[in-house]
Amino acid sequence: MDIPITEARNPITTTIDVASPDDIVKKLHECDREIFNGWNQYKGLFHPETISTIRQISVVAVDILKKPDGVIVLSGCGTSGRIAFLIARNFNEVLRNSGREECFRYLIAGRDKALFTSQEAPEDDPQCGIEMLKEATTGRNRVLFIGITCGLSAPFVAGQLCHCMENINIYTPVLLGFNPCNLARNIKIEKWDKTFLQVVRLLENEVAENKAYILNPVVGPEQITGSSRMKSGTATKILLETIFVSCIKATENIPSNIEAHLKSYQDLCEVVYKETSSISKLVQLAGDSLKAGGSISYIGWDSLGVMGMIDASECPPTYGASLSDIRGFVDSGYKLLNNQEGDLSPMGKYYRISIEEFQSDVLPSLKESDLVILLMKDESCAVADILSNSTCKKACICFNSEEKIQQDRLDCIVSVDLYSLTTEPLGDQHYKSWAQLYKELSTKWILNAVTTGAHILKGKVYQNIMVDLKVSNNKLFFRAVGIIQNFSNLSKDVCQEYLLKSIYMTDDLSEDLKSLQVKDYIVKATSMEKVVPTALVAAILKCKIDDARKLLSQHHVIRTAISDILNNRPM
Repeated sequence: MDIPITEARNPITTTIDVASPDDIVKKLHECDREIFNGWNQYKGLFHPETISTIRQISVVAVDILKKPDGVIVLSGCGTSGRIAFLIARNFNEVLRNSGREECFRYLIAGRDKALFTSQEAPEDDPQCGIEMLKEATTGRNRVLFIGITCGLSAPFVAGQLCHCMENINIYTPVLLGFNPCNLARNIKIEKWDKTFLQVVRLLENEVAENKAYILNPVVGPEQITGSSRMKSGTATKILLETIFVSCIKATENIPSNIEAHLKSYQDLCEVVYKETSSISKLVQLAGDSLKAGGSISYIGWDSLGVMGMIDASECPPTYGASLSDIRGFVDSGYKLLNNQEGDLSPMGKYYRISIEEFQSDVLPSLKESDLVILLMKDESCAVADILSNSTCKKACICFNSEEKIQQDRLDCIVSVDLYSLTTEPLGDQHYKSWAQLYKELSTKWILNAVTTGAHILKGKVYQNIMVDLKVSNNKLFFRAVGIIQNFSNLSKDVCQEYLLKSIYMTDDLSEDLKSLQVKDYIVKATSMEKVVPTALVAAILKCKIDDARKLLSQHHVIRTAISDILNNRPM
């Protein structure tokens, strides 16, 4: 079976684990260009079929906005769900500022807790997805549903798409992802009777009758294999914004140009990466913090603070980071967020997200090894006074305002010059809202580089594969098996056994353990550390699990741990 493109290795980054911070950022840039330039023979962002599908979905959205019982639902798991939340939040604000009724709803597997911390189990539950969709659309007779699953794999979304097709007179379902349809996951979904590929085939029948849409341009493999928070997350944001900016303009009889809008994001990518030197300096600061056992805190205003929270929430499942390693805080806390379930701070310290709570909970304990990054909407947002007595490292990301920032109080400034960007969507009454979309995407690119680079410097990546991931859901279990197989050249079954040996910390698997369901392995593995690196080292070196663990404790970088043994083995 072909490897899905979203799970394939990108040849650009095969040596990123031993690259300098500057080279890390340059490699990330080269990969991000693939979002716009296309990949191999597949249809990309600018393909006529992609443009046509965007236009058709936008027309449906216009129709929904005109109906009093209409609603637009964006749904996804993990990063996809967080992007759904961000887009729904932003475009509801545009409608509200125009004196119109809010029309957007978001669904995320695990509900609002998943905006901040990983809630993996619901991602594997199609029935959970169905029930949440029913709940969100009760009393609505016209629904545009966009299910986001970058790899065409999430059971949560699969269930929702099936519900839409079973009620096609009410729902117009859209599948948004970045694999060709034939590479949708074809593994049986637990507690269900279909694979995702079977759902896609059913959806294609509805597409043929213009009752549904599949929007799946290929943007190429991720910089870090399987880390769909990066290119796929970026492309998700770009596509949804393009659809809904066009939609809002159409409702106000303002002409829009979809190709020009997409081109503006391509130009923005180059504007952001003009700051490679300062971004790489920030990567180095972040890497130094994590290697020294320190933390990274984002403090942000407006939706830029939301981008910081999203980036922070992605690090534990992606890199096996602790919840305290990277955290995001926003001005006005949950009032700014305007999330469905409101204030979640009573649920624990990792849900305390206001700047005031940063000052009371985090600031007093900050040390020189810690890093605070300000995400600034303008120069008036500096909290340098708050940080002035702290020995922590301080940095900021800002726009068009570097000369107004007190540079002597900061260790690093990344300033993006949006004035150099000539953009199509900025010519109407929503200028500030559209400009904010560019600031958000700029911030996403920079923060993705910071946390990716920092974890690379910390040794969390082997070649260009994130190997210290949490085995916390069905998707990540099979991704872990694939990682081991990729580097060991062993059979899939043997690689799965190595993974189970690491999960159960034994070299002798009983038949009872081998016969358990994947969900049982996930329950055991979710809270464990270094499950995949241990299994990988054991599989490559054909050594015992305990020996693999000891080896990893002695070496900072996984590649170094493996090569050290291989180079010293007798021929």
